[in-house]
Amino acid sequence: MPELAEVETTRRDLSKIITGKKIRKVEVYLDKIVYNKKQEFINDVTGKEVLNVKRRGKWLLFELDDKYLIIHFRMEGRFYLLPLNEKKDKHDYVIFYFDDFSLHYNDPRLFGKMQVINKEDLNKFFLDKNLGLEYDDPNLTEDYLKEKFKTHHTDIKKMLLDQSYITGIGNIYADEILFKSKISPKSYADKISKNKLKEIIKNTKEVFEESLKYKGTYPNIDGKRGTFEQHLKVHKRQNLPCYECGTLIKKEKIGGRGTYYCPKCQRKIY
Repeated sequence: MPELAEVETTRRDLSKIITGKKIRKVEVYLDKIVYNKKQEFINDVTGKEVLNVKRRGKWLLFELDDKYLIIHFRMEGRFYLLPLNEKKDKHDYVIFYFDDFSLHYNDPRLFGKMQVINKEDLNKFFLDKNLGLEYDDPNLTEDYLKEKFKTHHTDIKKMLLDQSYITGIGNIYADEILFKSKISPKSYADKISKNKLKEIIKNTKEVFEESLKYKGTYPNIDGKRGTFEQHLKVHKRQNLPCYECGTLIKKEKIGGRGTYYCPKCQRKIY
């Protein structure tokens, strides 16, 4: 599933290619992908210049002349570039045509969504989503998290996945952040000290920056997969030795999500 690092990688790559370019034509092959009515969606974006490519949490935004095109990839959505008139894949459901290339939206699971909104509605759109702070927001402090977590006597893993506190963290990155912080995913959020919360914030930044360096864990717009998966410390390493202590990595379901951790290195905080 594309998480913050994967969406940000896509944003950076697309920004270099489509900023300043006009969308000449749009084809929609599955109506449910676009939130607006199909023809309304096509009319809203056709002929519009892409002024900027932005990101908020796991949402990708194309800033157009007077509107925003907002994309959420959900489970398996992604963009990739092809020459004009290249044959589409069976899972390509929206295609944007520029002067000299096409941008295909591919989504085998059909969970992704696109929506066009007026620029003045952008703040309300994200307020309604109740998104928390970005990982690099200066307001993301141990005091902020302590206040948010103080009434939540529940697993810290579940709290990191809740987009209303820190936005953009998904399953892979929650596991890696908690391993780096030496905190069990089953620790109670309300019992974690400010010093440990400070470590979580620092390690969130470090894990995301490292992932961005390797272009995430997902296929990018050129079709090549990011290589951060090769650098994961715990996620998907069930029954393999911990890099720190040699103890076998465990996998459990926490909050309905497969969770990987080292039972020795990651201390449970009660």
